[in-house]
Amino acid sequence: MSVAFSPDSQRIVSGDWEGTVQLWGCASGEELLVMKGHADIIRSVTYSPCGNRIASASDDKMVRLWDSETGVCAFVLEGHTNEVLSVVFSPDGRQLVSGSKDETIRFWNSETGEPGVILSPSWGKIHSLAISPDGRWIASGHDDGDLRLWDLMSGSPRSILQGHTKPVTGIAFSSNSQVIATSSRDRRVMLWDASRGDVISTFDGHSDSIRDVTFSPDGLTIASGCEDRTVRLWEVNSSRSSIAIQDQIGNVCLVAYSPDGLSIHSVDGFGVIRQEDVTTGLRGSVSFELPDSRSIKTLAFSANGDQVTAGYWDGSLRLWDRSTGAAGPVLEGHSGVVDVLAISPCGRWIATCNMDGIVRLWDLRDTEQHYVLVEADEDDNNQISDLKFSPTGHQLAVCSDDGIVWLFDPRTRSLLTSKKLMEKRVQALDYSPNGQQLALGTPTSIALWDMRSEEPQLELKVPPNSSLDVYGLSVTVAHSPCGQFLVSTDADCILYLWHRQVAEGDTDSWSCAVTLPVFHGFIRNVSWNPVVPTEFISSSEDGSVRLWRVSSDDGTVAVQMLWGTNISTLCTAGMVLEGATGLSLIHRKLLTQGGAIDNGLSSDNDGSDDED
Repeated sequence: MSVAFSPDSQRIVSGDWEGTVQLWGCASGEELLVMKGHADIIRSVTYSPCGNRIASASDDKMVRLWDSETGVCAFVLEGHTNEVLSVVFSPDGRQLVSGSKDETIRFWNSETGEPGVILSPSWGKIHSLAISPDGRWIASGHDDGDLRLWDLMSGSPRSILQGHTKPVTGIAFSSNSQVIATSSRDRRVMLWDASRGDVISTFDGHSDSIRDVTFSPDGLTIASGCEDRTVRLWEVNSSRSSIAIQDQIGNVCLVAYSPDGLSIHSVDGFGVIRQEDVTTGLRGSVSFELPDSRSIKTLAFSANGDQVTAGYWDGSLRLWDRSTGAAGPVLEGHSGVVDVLAISPCGRWIATCNMDGIVRLWDLRDTEQHYVLVEADEDDNNQISDLKFSPTGHQLAVCSDDGIVWLFDPRTRSLLTSKKLMEKRVQALDYSPNGQQLALGTPTSIALWDMRSEEPQLELKVPPNSSLDVYGLSVTVAHSPCGQFLVSTDADCILYLWHRQVAEGDTDSWSCAVTLPVFHGFIRNVSWNPVVPTEFISSSEDGSVRLWRVSSDDGTVAVQMLWGTNISTLCTAGMVLEGATGLSLIHRKLLTQGGAIDNGLSSDNDGSDDED
């Protein structure tokens, strides 16, 4: 998909995968015009400098010129013999230039539609084009990673700028035409001196192919958009990313450790599975992409990380081999969406439930057979909220909205016990490492139940949210492998760490040791490192994956974030910037937006150095 602003910034034109060009109002978001004519994907759209024309380039080998007020196609420009990947207007709007996979750059008269000069240098596919604001240069990005400069008036080649190792996907000139920014599939953004052809800066930070790059109007910042679903802002006079903005659609649904604790598997909202290094947080290549990801409701990894099971909106379960991408059996039985699923430690059993309150157990040794463990009455509106296998896999715990907890033996499918343990909704549960205790998450507390007893022995009150003054809804509970810590999360996007103290001869006591209000989306799940019992990983709908380490020196419990990916918002509440050095104005503004106190700015100054 391609988008472009109108010269007055009041409208946006977009081209989609189906060949449709659409015009939108920026303020209202209203669709203003629909322009149909292309027969394939739109690769590039652009406005003429005066705003009366829109040009579009497509995989159908055509370039079309549209009237921006009526949506009528003024000209169809034919001549390219392969997909057209880029199209730009000259600064005076009289010429249109297009670049194609056919390795040609073609000039067109935008007022008559007549073809002009054709440049056929045989230097590879043309992925991107840009014309300098002063009308002197045209820059072309090629398949081999080269950036080439041409004299716009004569069409003669001038210089070759070499540095990228993969196709150049985006080109932008600064407003004074002296600096060029480029983006590439090699995951880098580069700055060039237009007159000398020298590299000024190289920006690293993206984890996938970068699609495009542009300058801010003041020329001080570059924005780059990437297939890793982030937009990064770079300071021209620095080599660092000021901030990364994460696409919220690509939220991280699930994270899990590998059995050796050295890597992390994550699945995002697009069904893309990645492997990340625990030590560095660096993302590896995409190991697998789940088909039909839009239809997936819930996911789970097997204990060894080799298998991923997806529960779908149509009620089916599908199994996939993570390393090979091979599809396993499709399990059908539910009549509605699969809300929760769990895989036993041995990998033989899968437990599922749906909104109808039905719990099913699946035996992967005989995928034609499944068992109904809980079936709600017709008049019963309570839903099954969570289910977990015990560490040995010999028990399955199920909880519901009405506070009932069931325990089953998956091997015999027999009900071991059923108890109404809470008057409040039980939304999440988790076994202790020894399998003798269950943590039950409710809207206002975490209840700890020794399963040899008739009722919970201890109830941990969740601290009220300080900003809302209400109690959050418990979403996740997870014991550490050592049994000394427990993590819980709530609907206010806050993570709590609980610490267990053992007093000789007394009942264990727990206290809330750390509160982490740093997330900006629901915390989807938490997973503890099976090898390093004081480290855990979190995933959130804000798009972040974060690795945390717990320390308890001198009896004081602390949590440190070792690394995080796609953290799109600065969370700096209470930080004091007085005496801080090395911060640019933009960094100070970003920190104060996150809640930091900047005593370096006077109270009557809004932090802006701009003058009227």
